[in-house]
Amino acid sequence: MVSVDAVHRILAGDLLPTIRAAVADLGGDEPGSLVHTRPTPAGSGWPTNSAAVLVHHLCGVLTSWGAACLGGETISRDRGAEFAYTGPVEPELDRLAALVDRLPGWLAAAVERGDLADPAGTTVDVGRARTAGTFTPDWVVAHILHEVAAHTGQLQVTRDVLASRGASR
Repeated sequence: MVSVDAVHRILAGDLLPTIRAAVADLGGDEPGSLVHTRPTPAGSGWPTNSAAVLVHHLCGVLTSWGAACLGGETISRDRGAEFAYTGPVEPELDRLAALVDRLPGWLAAAVERGDLADPAGTTVDVGRARTAGTFTPDWVVAHILHEVAAHTGQLQVTRDVLASRGASR
């Protein structure tokens, strides 16, 4: 069984500060920031995402898997549009922190209901997981941790690549 308290501590205490630091290293929402710069150019055979896109996408992940799947909330998600995000990143960082803080409540709601709603805008084959019996609240919490950790690593690589080019903000 996955402890939601442990996952929350990892997300809030380790991963979110790492995400915030990487965004700050890229200049945040300051003029000349690299937060919207992608390590590879548009149309590249190796497409990448900007730091702002990754943060915005993580908000989509938490909303889909947390609010919708665990919490049973009705949400609207355009996963494809998440990867075209060009808005400010600081409000998205605050939104991400607020979403992470709601995780324990969402898990409690799923356990109380006794079921999981379908996440919105996901690429995971939820039907297959339901049939296999692996689609459980614990799996969803672990999946959220996995997604945030993986994208935190991508964000760090994005920062490192942009910094290695000596690009100035």
